[in-house]
Amino acid sequence: MFLKNISKFISNYRYEQATIESITTVKAAFLDFFGVTYRGVSEEAPKTACMTVGEIFNGKLNSNLKASVIGTPFKADILHAAFINGISAHVLELDDGHRKAQIHLGSVIFPTALAIAEAYDLSGKEFLEGVMVGYEVGILLGQMVNPEHRNNGFHTTGTIGTFVAGVVASKLLKLDDEQILNALGLCGTQAAGLLESDHGGSMGKSLHVGKAIYNGILSAFLARNGFTGSETIFEGDEGFLKTMVFTNGDYKLEDFSLENVLRGIGKVRVRDIYFKKYPFCRHLHSSIDTALKLKASIGDEYDHIKNIAIKTYSVAAEHNNFNPKNIEELRQSLPYAVAISLVVGEVTVDDVNQLLEFGLLDNYSTVDRVNSIKNLVNNMIIISDDKLNELYPNKRPSNVIIKLDESFRNGVFQNITFLPRGDFENPFQLRELIDKFKSLNPHYDIKNLTVIDSLEEYTMKYVVQRLNR
Repeated sequence: MFLKNISKFISNYRYEQATIESITTVKAAFLDFFGVTYRGVSEEAPKTACMTVGEIFNGKLNSNLKASVIGTPFKADILHAAFINGISAHVLELDDGHRKAQIHLGSVIFPTALAIAEAYDLSGKEFLEGVMVGYEVGILLGQMVNPEHRNNGFHTTGTIGTFVAGVVASKLLKLDDEQILNALGLCGTQAAGLLESDHGGSMGKSLHVGKAIYNGILSAFLARNGFTGSETIFEGDEGFLKTMVFTNGDYKLEDFSLENVLRGIGKVRVRDIYFKKYPFCRHLHSSIDTALKLKASIGDEYDHIKNIAIKTYSVAAEHNNFNPKNIEELRQSLPYAVAISLVVGEVTVDDVNQLLEFGLLDNYSTVDRVNSIKNLVNNMIIISDDKLNELYPNKRPSNVIIKLDESFRNGVFQNITFLPRGDFENPFQLRELIDKFKSLNPHYDIKNLTVIDSLEEYTMKYVVQRLNR
């Protein structure tokens, strides 16, 4: 059975199997996750989640419990601390991801691993084992089901993410093969997350992460206590693959080689994850990078731009919301992402918040920069380019063409980006991730982060105590 083999890999995996490159990448991902989550907890979605959890527990969080809510002095039970941390990790659209698996992994893996490892005072090595199997299985399953799964309207971070959280929790709770198999079976029947929440401008997108974590942890604890799950939930006649991936009716198990997929267990390269610099959906980042290249030539003469054409692959082109109504819709808006980049430059969370205060989403503003952004959006077209679409998902190309007005002799500037900054082939340096951390958390004592370099030497209770100051 497919999940039985996955379960054996999880239970048998050891820290010593990881390459130095993978461990280094995972530590960088942990640093990035912590910075994004530490800042993200102050956003409206995690605040609301935290308040709701407090209401469930008689209006207050029980500070005697052992799992920390990152960026706050509060502690909660494992389920709800991880749930809130997951929402915080994803809400800013700055969490890591994997291009081909089409999933945000760090925002699911680290809240799950931290809550359990802190509560049980596990070692740094045990923590890293849980994180590593999470990335390995998550990338494997994500690549297996996509792009069909995404094209059917599912948000992989919520669906496959539920399995991923179950994998991490099962490893750290030291479940045996049979218990892990039951846990994954329970994860499969709870896997959920619709892309309409992403593009509909709601907090549901970050809820997907919180619920994936919650359901994954719950599944592992249930399985530990003897609760059973279907071992064929993934490949069965009414399982995940047939109902949520290959829905056109022509899927047959014998036509889909699970054996070939299983040969990839333990061979997935964690280094292939990407890191994000801009607080927008990843599908917008190639266009942002291209716009920034053009801004280097145009400078602050953006008011002389007559029109803009963005040619990109179809999934990115579908993010064509020219009238976002709230911050969630703005983070999914390709027209606004490009226009803001041409006016502001390398945009940060603080830049976006300031623009919102100045009336970016209002009908009227007295701020010149805001009006310039709106004018650029009004003179922009987005084109799904067949040739660029052929390059997806191996590449995420975007060609931006800008025409200037008569003052600049109707000059035309254009450039193309095939892979956005932060992908393995176009990577950030560690110092850039630290700069991102500082930008998000300017008052945080950066010296605390040195504990991540030597995670293996400490217990995770100490690590969280050191980091969450």
